[in-house]
Amino acid sequence: MSCYKIIFILTNFLLILTLPIAEAKEPKQVTVATVDNHVITAQDVLNATNRLPKKIKDKPLSEIYPKIVNELINQHLITKQAYKDKFDKQEEVIDILKKNKDQIIAQYWLNNFLLNKTSEEKIKNFYTKYLENFKTFKEFNASHILVNEEDEAFQIIKKLENKSKFSELAKSYSVGPSKEKGGNLGWFRSGQMVKEFEEAILKLKKGTITKKPVKTRFGYHIIMLNDIRNSRPKKINDIKQNIVERIKQNSLSNLEKQLRKNKSIKIFDFRKVVQEINS
Repeated sequence: MSCYKIIFILTNFLLILTLPIAEAKEPKQVTVATVDNHVITAQDVLNATNRLPKKIKDKPLSEIYPKIVNELINQHLITKQAYKDKFDKQEEVIDILKKNKDQIIAQYWLNNFLLNKTSEEKIKNFYTKYLENFKTFKEFNASHILVNEEDEAFQIIKKLENKSKFSELAKSYSVGPSKEKGGNLGWFRSGQMVKEFEEAILKLKKGTITKKPVKTRFGYHIIMLNDIRNSRPKKINDIKQNIVERIKQNSLSNLEKQLRKNKSIKIFDFRKVVQEINS
């Protein structure tokens, strides 16, 4: 069942409970209004809903349903009148319609192109190459307490020397975003932290804490090295979305080169274009 159908069913759930059970239909098969021989379907309503501003779209569909249906009726009647008055024969309208048609066809072609490029088979092939080229590296897990003043940092170090718990001090004194996690920064690799922080980490042994505050552009850090490990390849489900995005980027880049090959393309200077418009 499509997500559209689910939305429709949930919106009218109470009503459905009171009706006899009928065979489920796709939204495009369900009529919501007719104008002479013209049929407006539930799919038309859903499509119109998706084009609405977010603050209106977030309202219950049952609330905005009558207005949407009436707007679709008006749109159909205005369209009929426009054809009657031969607006479809006007040069300006023909030009706009052609450009819109070209954009729609291009977008559908591109969507289909990217869909083929990101098939399950191609995702698995990409992941296999990732495993083949994976090189292990050191990863560090550390916690820190970040404060603005060096004196305060020394006072916290003294508390730690007197057996105060690192995570509790981080929650009480740290001004960094990791304070809610007891100062824990999770796993990171070399190059992901500022130079001074990383240099301090490399001097620590597992389970030890910096004896002096470490100054960076963010303030003064007291750092505890929780653990060190060799990195491991990520599981395919953990990076699947990243793989899809990478394949799309690579495919689009290659497509652009392919389409532009042997084509005579000129881009005119912006100032010259503006000058011609304003002259």
